[in-house]
Amino acid sequence: MEVRIEDYAYAENREITEVQIPEGTKQIGKHAFYNCRSLHTVLLPHGGIEIEDGAFKNCRSLSHIILHHGEGDCTCLKDILYDMYQEVTVSIFYDRGEQALLLFPRYEYEYIANEPARVFQEVGYGAGYLYQQCFFDSQVDFRRYDGLWQRACVSEEIPVLGRILSYRLRFPRQLSDTAQNSYHHYWQEHQKELLVYYMEEQDMDSLRFFLEQEEPGAGLLPLAIQTAQDLEKPGIISYLLDLKQRRSPSPDSTSKFDL
Repeated sequence: MEVRIEDYAYAENREITEVQIPEGTKQIGKHAFYNCRSLHTVLLPHGGIEIEDGAFKNCRSLSHIILHHGEGDCTCLKDILYDMYQEVTVSIFYDRGEQALLLFPRYEYEYIANEPARVFQEVGYGAGYLYQQCFFDSQVDFRRYDGLWQRACVSEEIPVLGRILSYRLRFPRQLSDTAQNSYHHYWQEHQKELLVYYMEEQDMDSLRFFLEQEEPGAGLLPLAIQTAQDLEKPGIISYLLDLKQRRSPSPDSTSKFDL
C-alpha cells in the first residue's frame, strides 16, 4: 500500500519532537511538517521518498535524520537537507549491519550591498552548504564529502571538526586511504584540543575509539589522564586508569606459586 503524507498535514504543530515515516511512503506533501519547531528527529524507512516543496522548512530544531536501506535511492535525504541551515547529523544504515554517520555543518548567508553596482552580493559562512552538495546519482558521494575536509579545517571550529573526524573514522563507509590519512594527520596535530572537547562533551565513544586503537607507549594515554585531571572528570579518569592497568598490569597482579 502506497502512502502519501498530505500537504500541510502537520504544519505548525509545536508538540511533535520525532517523526517515523511509515513503510510504503512514496510522497511527503508540500509543507507537511512546516514550522514544526520542536521536531528534532526524522526516521526514514528508505531514501526514495519524494519530498515536495518546503516539507520540512523552518524545522529549526531538526538535528538528526536516520535513514534505513541506504543502498537504494537516497534522493530524499538531499531534499530534506536542502531546507536546513542548522547542523544536522545523519545516520545511514546499510545491509549486513554497516553504518555511516555524517555531520552536515550549519551555515548562513548574508546579503551585502554593492553600492556602485546597485546589487546585493550573497556571502556564505561555514562549510555546511558545500557538504549538502555531496550527493551523486541519488547516493551520498563520500569521496566528495571527505574532499571538503581541508576546507572545513579553515572555516569550522573544533566542535564540528571533532565530530566529522570521529564519525568518519569510526564508521568508514567508502573511506579512501588518502582521506583516512588526512583525518589521522589532523588527530595527531590536535590531540590535546580534541581530547578536551570529547571530555567536555562526555563523548566516550570517541575517546574509546582513539585511545584503544593507540599503540601502548605512544604517549596519548598519559596526556589523556592529565587532561581529564585538569578538567576534573572523575568518571573519565576512572576509565583511563583502568585502561592503563589493562595495558600494563602491576607485578602484584600476576599469579605466584610457592614450590
